[in-house]
Amino acid sequence: MSEIPPNPFEQKVEHIPTPEEVLEVLGRMVKGEYRETKRHVDEQGNLYRLDAIAPGPEEGESIELFYRRKVYADGSRAAEINIHSMYVKEVSYGPAGPQADLIDGNWVLTD
Repeated sequence: MSEIPPNPFEQKVEHIPTPEEVLEVLGRMVKGEYRETKRHVDEQGNLYRLDAIAPGPEEGESIELFYRRKVYADGSRAAEINIHSMYVKEVSYGPAGPQADLIDGNWVLTD
């Protein structure tokens, strides 16, 4: 059985996460409930920004989450798709909370 080697000049198809996929990853990141606060879609209806907030591990603390899909218009680089978060307590921000990156179509989560 022979395999055809991949064509290095063939353009890779970008995986654009659905809103449902992003919401599922947010739930895994905070291990529970969260509330969506802002959602932005592009002309094609694809999600490119989503903000959410979840209760933090300590009293009076919350976790703010930010999904973004950054596309380079000139095509020089592949899109960056990730979710960042930070802990917020009263008026102070930080440190960074759980993070997630979409790498080759798979979500990689870090605490």
